[in-house]
Amino acid sequence: MRKINTILLIFITTLIALSSCDNDIEALDIVKPYEKSSEYYANLRAYKERDDHEVFFGWFGGWSANSTDMIRYLESIPDSVDIVSIWSKSPGFDDNLKKDLRRLQEVKGTRVTFTIFAHKIPEEFMVSEKEVNPEGIEAYAKALVDTMNYYGYQGIDLDYEPGYLEHAGVPFNGPLVGPSYMWPDYMDNMEIFVKALGKFIGPKSGTRNLLLIDGVPHHLKEGLAEYFNYGIVQSYRSGSYSDLQSRFDSAARKGWKPEQYIFTETFEGERYKNGGVPHLMRNGETVPSLEGMARFKPMYNGELAKRKGGCGTYHMETDYNTKPENYKYTRNAIMWMNKKENQNTEDHEK
Repeated sequence: MRKINTILLIFITTLIALSSCDNDIEALDIVKPYEKSSEYYANLRAYKERDDHEVFFGWFGGWSANSTDMIRYLESIPDSVDIVSIWSKSPGFDDNLKKDLRRLQEVKGTRVTFTIFAHKIPEEFMVSEKEVNPEGIEAYAKALVDTMNYYGYQGIDLDYEPGYLEHAGVPFNGPLVGPSYMWPDYMDNMEIFVKALGKFIGPKSGTRNLLLIDGVPHHLKEGLAEYFNYGIVQSYRSGSYSDLQSRFDSAARKGWKPEQYIFTETFEGERYKNGGVPHLMRNGETVPSLEGMARFKPMYNGELAKRKGGCGTYHMETDYNTKPENYKYTRNAIMWMNKKENQNTEDHEK
């Protein structure tokens, strides 16, 4: 129980720390979503229970259910968004947050995960400051799953960025991420961690709970891709289809399949205003980069894949500010990914 409490404290502290990255967003008039029929929601949930379509994924920042602005509420997210990962939220977990979360999950069928930095391991699970063993790694994984169950989330997203900077001039480092001169066994440690999580969440667990990894999914050992529902690449400010193809090629060499891979754009700050950056598509057309990701299909084994995992955005909530309708670029991306399907929800038709 002491270890579970430690993880709960770390989880809350991490979310508060992540929230410090949020930009202040100007308050807007509250726009209350209108209620739809029970048949509509039943069709929506049935759609999301299928695993045969491209998904829209978003990191949601600044979550609060005690705000005067609907931008802070999960309720404001378009109905057809498939997966949301909580990037930061207000401190605590009160009844209003629980109500906002449960409505998104139970009425709309959206799965909600939480994101953690996957590099360090809490001291509670370490042998010493510079040493970790398999038992400690597995105990940490189990404690994270216990935290997930405690709050009622439906999966865990691992922010995994070996070789990148955590802060200016400071690289990510820890027993799961390296660098190798500090943690020579970090690749083995990460394998133990992933397989331990995979017992409880992800495609090998026999549950609907998600195991996701973002950042540098292709850095994992070959064979570990099968433990994840999706790998999420931070293809921020992507200028062309060739950039997306190159990113996928790196993943495919490690066993990732097109239907597992999600391409994401950053909407942090005011980057949502144009739907990303200008992006050159394979057909020569230039579109906003989020739309380009929605329409992109990777080449795989010499053929154009029938589908990919999906697309999404970092700080998806900023797209609430678009006019004339909230989440204009999100809705447009969902429409493109489902264009050839028979649609059952109004969000798909927009």
